Amino acid sequence: MKILLMLMMAAAPVSAAWGPSEEGAAGKLLAARAEVVAIGGAPLLDLLAAREALSQPVELAGRKFLATVNFDENWDSWFTLKPAGGLGAGAWKESDLEAGAVYAHDGLELRLKETGGTVSIEAPGGEKAEVGVTGLFDKFYSEALKVTFGDAVTYAVFRNVEPLSEKEGTVMLRRDPGDGMYYYSVTPDAKIASEPHWLLAVNWVLYGLRIENGSLLFVSKKIEERAFPARERSRAR
Repeated sequence: MKILLMLMMAAAPVSAAWGPSEEGAAGKLLAARAEVVAIGGAPLLDLLAAREALSQPVELAGRKFLATVNFDENWDSWFTLKPAGGLGAGAWKESDLEAGAVYAHDGLELRLKETGGTVSIEAPGGEKAEVGVTGLFDKFYSEALKVTFGDAVTYAVFRNVEPLSEKEGTVMLRRDPGDGMYYYSVTPDAKIASEPHWLLAVNWVLYGLRIENGSLLFVSKKIEERAFPARERSRAR
């Protein structure tokens, strides 16, 4: 479930809060102060091109597919299967895959079912492949572009395409060293096209995202507020 955090920040120890925070009067107050500084970034097209490499190859019935995860507007995960190098992807909300699903492509019918976080994909004749969804998160975190904010919190950064609307956005995925959980947020492009979207604060500095001139920018600015509301979703490893 989505988690709302409120952390008090002191000058000496590092404190961090994660997630979106521009709704309401508090976000407007933060946005009105201090200069926003770009501290890095990457072209959107490069990030989108790198997305396919973050998928897991699957071969069944002599054909090659790519399995991955995308997220909808509610940040729910969807298992996605597509032909390698081709069109015709199928996508299923992860929670719905427990009941099973069928993926038909170019005369081939595959049956999918998720059990205990593992998706089995079965071809006619009984040939089967398995994909661990947690393993897909591991691949995101180990192989995607990384950014570290405030020398304290490291995120894996990758593009997202909403399964139904096909709207594009950015996923920020971190791994908590304390509980070992993954935590992520999904930011639609439309939300950061005209102003930054703040993700976390470290030692009185906000860090977030902005889109400008076809690139995703990592931005920061100093703040004076002692508290910062945050939101993100967790996933066990």
